Amino acid sequence: MSNINPLDLVEIRLSIAEHLKRPDLACCLRVCWSWHDTFLPLVWENLSVDNSRTDEQYQDSFKPEVLSTHRHLIKDLNIFDWSGNYPLAFPRIQKLDFHLGKGNSPFLDKYLAPLIRGNQSLVKLHLRSHSNDYHCRQWEALLELPHLKELSLRMSSIQEDDIVRFWTICQNLESLLLEEVSFPQGTTPHALMCFQDIRKLQLCFVSGIKEEEQFHFISACPNLEDLAWYCFSSIEPDNDLQGDGAMGGPYFNEFAKEVGRKRWPRLTSLKMDGQWSEEDTCLIIEGMQRVKKIDLDETFGSLTFQALQRHFNNLVELQVETDSEETSILLQNIMCSCPALKKLEGGGVLAKHVVEGKPWVCLLLESLSICFMFSDTEQHLQPLIFECLAKLTLLEHFCSGAIITPFHKRYPVPLQLRLQSGLNALSGLRWMVSLFPSQRKSLGENELRWMLAHWKELKSVSANVDIDDRTRIELQNLFKSRGIKLRL
Repeated sequence: MSNINPLDLVEIRLSIAEHLKRPDLACCLRVCWSWHDTFLPLVWENLSVDNSRTDEQYQDSFKPEVLSTHRHLIKDLNIFDWSGNYPLAFPRIQKLDFHLGKGNSPFLDKYLAPLIRGNQSLVKLHLRSHSNDYHCRQWEALLELPHLKELSLRMSSIQEDDIVRFWTICQNLESLLLEEVSFPQGTTPHALMCFQDIRKLQLCFVSGIKEEEQFHFISACPNLEDLAWYCFSSIEPDNDLQGDGAMGGPYFNEFAKEVGRKRWPRLTSLKMDGQWSEEDTCLIIEGMQRVKKIDLDETFGSLTFQALQRHFNNLVELQVETDSEETSILLQNIMCSCPALKKLEGGGVLAKHVVEGKPWVCLLLESLSICFMFSDTEQHLQPLIFECLAKLTLLEHFCSGAIITPFHKRYPVPLQLRLQSGLNALSGLRWMVSLFPSQRKSLGENELRWMLAHWKELKSVSANVDIDDRTRIELQNLFKSRGIKLRL
């Protein structure tokens, strides 16, 4: 009987794999045959292939014959600029993400429909094209996918002959994402169609469908949970409702009323762009049974803060625009009241409000975009702000870029990411991935080297720095050797 190491069970290997990225998983293949059998499916189940890359080692890793050998292991495939030499069938694939650059029109004509038909297990399909229309044979192929639940189209055009096929496909979807997609002018969803299954809907810069008809489409999705609606139509305005293309006016007001009437009882996530009143925004918040993600943009004030209070325990993502001392205090209060918050974009907050306010409870924050603002006489508050940030131990993305506000002249100094200001307090933020400091020259050589030493997961830094050209080149090469993008 062979001896089994109790510390080398499959379950333990799989637990290890959860913390490893693809290059590290590939190294695990060389440990022994049992590890090879465990880790090989994990190496290949999520794959990104970029044919625009020319480095030889990368191209050798994804030669058509290599991809063909392991195609039965692939579940999630992300492809940039397809090559016709690759296999068209992946037996276990569930998600296909396609990015087609300019000049790739022959691929659409020859390969896309066979690729879709050859992968009947597809559940999610994302297509992005820079210069191509989708033709009837592609839509017919999509109609044949029995398990398709998510469709994402970006920078695409849909022809008039394919409109009925498109709406028919939508009836079986749970998620539909349209960004910069053009339809024939005057396109409307069929009046009798109801999209009961759609839970997530994104309409961003969709042209050819008037704002009124987009609203009717949204109304035909009664089980919506997540809605993103950015309506800047390219149709020539023919009435007062179109205006300059910006969203707002009667249809937004009608949308607010419908939320209040519980038209979408499951709605928990909402992102909308346009010009509307704070009263309409309050009507929406009060009409939603639970708010988990919301973008308040320029309509954030005391009224929306009060309406949002009953949702504080459930709030996961929030985007607001703070441009006054009043909204700065409200933003600080949000950080003291939302324990489930993971992503916050908040404009500007005065450092004195943070220091004088209650302790933050949003300790689950992973992404924070806030400009901490100081007067010329408040430099002594910088270390105290770093102490607050140090408590956000799960933080991965931090942007402290400077903003221009009506009270900017009174508080012109942003957070200085300098060691002498207290940056070393953030040494415990071991999950930090990306950093975008203010536009001032707030970073120096010592700070960049400190980040390399303490933030092992760092992938991107974008900042203006106070260093000479020789040091700049040296640091850029050093960061590149660690796989970190350094934009100076």
